[in-house]
Amino acid sequence: MDVRTTVGAVLVGLGFVAWVAVPARAQSKGTSSPGLGSAPPAPTSSSGPAPKPRCGPGMVGIPGGSFTMGDDLNTTKAGPAKVDGFCLDRTEVTVNAYHACEASGRCTQALRAIQGLGGAPSFPCNSSLAGYGDHPVNCVTWTQADAYCTAMGQRLPTEEEWEYAARSTDGRLFPWGNAAPTVEPCWNGVGNTLGLGNRRSTCAVGTQPLDRSSFGVVDLAANVTEWTASKSSAGAAGMIPVTRGAGFGATRADYLRAAFRVATGTNTRNIELGFRCAAAPLP
Repeated sequence: MDVRTTVGAVLVGLGFVAWVAVPARAQSKGTSSPGLGSAPPAPTSSSGPAPKPRCGPGMVGIPGGSFTMGDDLNTTKAGPAKVDGFCLDRTEVTVNAYHACEASGRCTQALRAIQGLGGAPSFPCNSSLAGYGDHPVNCVTWTQADAYCTAMGQRLPTEEEWEYAARSTDGRLFPWGNAAPTVEPCWNGVGNTLGLGNRRSTCAVGTQPLDRSSFGVVDLAANVTEWTASKSSAGAAGMIPVTRGAGFGATRADYLRAAFRVATGTNTRNIELGFRCAAAPLP
């Protein structure tokens, strides 16, 4: 059983669309890796690369560019996309960074534990765990993530920016390329550093250096799923945020694809759900 299904089901909030991928139709029958879908063709350009934006500490400059969004397994919003140059946190926002915002009075308290469903034991959130200051903050709602980024003079990234940061212009399936994940990300699947099914918590940010995009952004494939600024129609639930990436409990490689997207209720809190911030380039 995928740990993402069991651990990811421990939630607090309203309007949640639980770990269900936004519906997609296959674009073609060919795949680069069995069961993972194929990367779309990389767009061609006659001009040279855009200049790398200047960014503040802890952020990576992502040059503007065009790319083909989506893959064979997820065609919702698929097609040509263009993003302007922007800055993105190199890592996910940590517990220490979020606690500092709490102490300043600009952020509300991250949940310390999530009660299990049906009388099951509660699951501690990273904010309550000793020695987890350099792990990603989790158990925060979309509103809390948005408020944190605003307090930092930043914002949540759009899902177009997030996917572009993960796959660049060459249409790769994962941040590191097209090879199926093994040791690269902080996940629970075959080949991970703790062995299949043995991972029980997040990794300290940046400690999985092979989960790195061509732009130098880390932990995009896994560790925690990340809130974005983008919203998607989810039937009766209305417009709800889209999350990107996989959590540490994922055992299925297709969840780690750069194109994987999930509609998640605004008030959801989850031990596998965190965020990172984006910003406009410095002048």
